[in-house]
Amino acid sequence: MNIDVKVPTLPDSIHTADIAKLYVSEGQLVYAGDVLFDVETEKVVLEIMADCSGIIENITIANGDHVNPEQVVMTLQQLADSELPARPTAQQPQPRVNDSENDVIVSPWLSKLNKSLIIALAVGALAILFVLGK
Repeated sequence: MNIDVKVPTLPDSIHTADIAKLYVSEGQLVYAGDVLFDVETEKVVLEIMADCSGIIENITIANGDHVNPEQVVMTLQQLADSELPARPTAQQPQPRVNDSENDVIVSPWLSKLNKSLIIALAVGALAILFVLGK
C-alpha cells in the first residue's frame, strides 16, 4: 500500500515553508520513526518522520524548495514487518588508532635532545642577560 507523505499543517499566520534538509532518497528503505526531511518556517524547524516502515518511491521536493501545508512531497510503499530486514544497530565506537596526521611519535633520544636544547637555550639567554646587565 502506498502512503502519501505530506507537509504538516502550519499555524494560520504561516502559509509557506522551506525544505531545510532532505534525509532520504528514492528507493531507500526507512523504518517508522526515521526522519525523512526538515521543514523550516520563520520561527521553527520541524522534523518530519516516517509513520510506517517502507521504501521511498517518489520524491517531489529538494533542499530549499518552498512548500505549502498538506502538500504531498513523497510516497512511501508500506512494508509489513515480515518483509522488513532487521534494523541495523548502532555500532560501538572502535578504539582510536593512530591514523591522524597530527599524531607524532617521538623517539626517546630525540625527546632527551629537545630537553637538552631547551636547557641550553635558557642558559644562553640568561648569560646574555647577565652580560648586558653589567
